[in-house]
Amino acid sequence: MDGIIIGSAIFGLGIIGIPGNLLFCFAIYKRPEIRGKHGSKFQNIVRKAPFQVLFQMVNAIYQFSSYRWRRSECFNYIIPYLFFSNYQAMMYVVIGADMLYSLFQPFKYLRMQTFPYLIIIQIPCVLFGIEHPLHAYLNQDKEDSIIFACNPPLGTSAAAMEMWNITNIIVSITVVLIYGVVTIRMMFHARGVEENTAKAKFTKGVVRSATVLTIFFSASWFLSKINDRFSTFFPRLPLEVVQTMTTYSVIPAVASFAQTYYVHFIMSKDYREAFK
Repeated sequence: MDGIIIGSAIFGLGIIGIPGNLLFCFAIYKRPEIRGKHGSKFQNIVRKAPFQVLFQMVNAIYQFSSYRWRRSECFNYIIPYLFFSNYQAMMYVVIGADMLYSLFQPFKYLRMQTFPYLIIIQIPCVLFGIEHPLHAYLNQDKEDSIIFACNPPLGTSAAAMEMWNITNIIVSITVVLIYGVVTIRMMFHARGVEENTAKAKFTKGVVRSATVLTIFFSASWFLSKINDRFSTFFPRLPLEVVQTMTTYSVIPAVASFAQTYYVHFIMSKDYREAFK
């Protein structure tokens, strides 16, 4: 029953998320007015998101069939997923830092060349993406046990999972704090601008988008990492219960891969027109 619930949720989110991600990339390609630094960074996320969702949809098929993985077998399968997941998490930090820089140093930000800048900001994302697969490879369990389902918390050793979990919680909290500062900064800025100007409307749109993205990120990736620590919170529970509850954290994680298109469609008139 758990496999059916988890698998159905993954397929539902995948059916919603993959078309949205593809439409986002196509809109960025076709509409130069949204192909700036901000749009290009989100495009980096949504280009990789379909692969993450497809990975989980394949995993859902194994959930339906009640297939049981060995940990080493699962780890070899999820290496690309681990990289892209860490890459995405760090890219949210980069996007938030980019918004802060554009707010506090707007003239320098506008003068920067787009493509060298976009290449440079990939470096922390790629390094963070490599960190967990490498750490998990170097800290594999000698005992190749059978696991309830193939996912990052169960497919890696306890030491590797602990490191992955803590670093991603830190990253998630950092994102929430950054977007909080961005929202407060934009709210104060909006008060000094006349309500009927285009600048005021744009400012309000940025505030809403930053707030909504923060809420969605907190409710998806952040909650998924908190749920991964189920065994830490309840150490006396049976192993099978802990593994089952940990596997449910896949659902909010997949939601984080599917959200970008829909948040922009709802919150931004410019993106909404481009998507149409």
